[in-house]
Amino acid sequence: MLNSTGSYFPDGLANRSGLVGKNLMFHPWGLVSGVFDQPLASHFGPQGSCMLSQEFYETDLNRDFVRGYNMQITRGVGPVATARNGVAQGKIPWGKGHHRAFEKYYDRTIYMGLCCEDLPEEHNTVTLDPKLTDSHGIPAPKVTYTLSENSRKMLDHGLEKGVEVMQAAGAWDIQSHGHVRMAGWHLLGTARMGKDTSRSVVNEWGRSHDVRNLFIVDGSVFVTSGAVNPTTTLQAVALYIADAMKRNLANLFD
Repeated sequence: MLNSTGSYFPDGLANRSGLVGKNLMFHPWGLVSGVFDQPLASHFGPQGSCMLSQEFYETDLNRDFVRGYNMQITRGVGPVATARNGVAQGKIPWGKGHHRAFEKYYDRTIYMGLCCEDLPEEHNTVTLDPKLTDSHGIPAPKVTYTLSENSRKMLDHGLEKGVEVMQAAGAWDIQSHGHVRMAGWHLLGTARMGKDTSRSVVNEWGRSHDVRNLFIVDGSVFVTSGAVNPTTTLQAVALYIADAMKRNLANLFD
């Protein structure tokens, strides 16, 4: 859309609001692990979340941030990942003592992911790179993102609570860190939904305010990120927009 410019849209297609590419959101992610004395068969079961807690999901003004996060208990890793991670952390040696140390961690580790709700902020953007282009000379996207103070406080709170959970459960080795760079990069925002044409890109059922036959049906229309994996919500939004298009078919492009 930003690459599609012309006399009607000098700042990009359907961008009269100036908000196309702004309010980029991800899911700041934290990770807490706990190692236990007894075997847990923790490497079996689904890779995704085995247990969820939304105790800290809603805004609580007694905490020093708004909105909240989701705690996701996931399974442990298999033997190869256990050995590789243990060696990288200096807890499982190669050679002598490897198997003895390996047995202390394998099948005895539980992980908790912390999925934080990022807020829409206009300084987090996808723009056109002024120098980098593809092989056809088309400007590449340039992503600018800064973790907000609110998200940082939320993440720190989640890590603290995650450690408390592992301690209460009896873990003897607890590790926590975040945000995790390789996780939580769900692409949301940049073409937000709303009724106010000056504060949104598409209307309440996904149609561009500026171009009547342009519909956006993906995570771009989100106005906040939520604190969950967005896949099922994206599916619901797609079905909702499709139903709205069907209901308005007679005058869809008026």
